[in-house]
Amino acid sequence: MRLSHTVRSVTAMAAVLTLAACASPGPGASFDERDPYRATNEAIHDFNIEADRYVLRPVSQAYDTVTPEIIQFLLTNAFNHLDTVNDFANYLLQGDIEAAGTAFGRLTMNTVLGAGGLLDPATEFGLPKEDTDFGVTLGKYGVAEGAYLVLPLLGPSTTRDVGGAMGDIALNPLTYTGFFNSNALDVFSPVYNGAEIVHDRARNADLIDDVLYNSENSYISLRTIYLQRRDSLILGDQVEDTLPDIFDDEPVN
Repeated sequence: MRLSHTVRSVTAMAAVLTLAACASPGPGASFDERDPYRATNEAIHDFNIEADRYVLRPVSQAYDTVTPEIIQFLLTNAFNHLDTVNDFANYLLQGDIEAAGTAFGRLTMNTVLGAGGLLDPATEFGLPKEDTDFGVTLGKYGVAEGAYLVLPLLGPSTTRDVGGAMGDIALNPLTYTGFFNSNALDVFSPVYNGAEIVHDRARNADLIDDVLYNSENSYISLRTIYLQRRDSLILGDQVEDTLPDIFDDEPVN
């Protein structure tokens, strides 16, 4: 079956990538020590900047201009709602029952009382969204992060987080829309992912522009933000997280 084949392929790829992360300096090392492929990463970073400058940024600006604020508000809630399924699954895998309960409560409340996730009454009831992913799950189980990587078009990552992304694909219900014999469902997942990228770029435009175009060294700034944020998600209070998260789905005011 295509479904089982895809799950096996994703799982195998995640296993290979996470095994490759074992020889890692870890979060106690300096950011430079965690970035052994800096020359290549900087070249890809420069390419990504140009792709953002000439494609993603203008597209997101056009989207922001033509899309009413209320529609963007509803879309933010919808994207967060679907992402909560992934949060719930990962918190269960991490053994964090309290966080899993919060995610499940959000999912249930916003589905029933929030027009299927277009509204967010759960936050008002004390059930805020707390992001996690399979890369964090791997880190909680002691999988080393491997090397810092900059991926073409996708941006900052690590060897572990590339494997984690494969795991998130396996956990995401949208992955399986294409297994139904419907052309509409076949295209839904990539269209959804593209729309979310443009939406998040528009909602965080000021902060992203500041980091990419106004900072003294956008490569160093982005690397610092990414690695410190990942350390904070995995190690919690053991790491001080004082930098803004430009990878969040919520707009930064």
